[in-house]
Amino acid sequence: MRVVFFKTPKPKQFKYTPIFYNPEKEALKEREQQLKQELGLGDAETPRVSLIKGQFRRHYEAKVKGRAKTKSNFRLILIFIALCLLAYYMLN
Repeated sequence: MRVVFFKTPKPKQFKYTPIFYNPEKEALKEREQQLKQELGLGDAETPRVSLIKGQFRRHYEAKVKGRAKTKSNFRLILIFIALCLLAYYMLN
């Protein structure tokens, strides 16, 4: 049996509720609100506010895809030129 002179503190407990972010669901909800506003079915009192939340991400993804496409095309042209030169030297 152990004699304890000091009270040991219990581990600190916390309640963590994870928050899940679904970008497709968010985009669908935003699109529905835009369509309702265009058709006049939405609330006329609430003005349409442009959400910038996903615009930066979409712009960045489009830029990255464009760069990847450019690199891929350049690589394809280099390979084609190399194969043409190789065929030319092989045939001569």
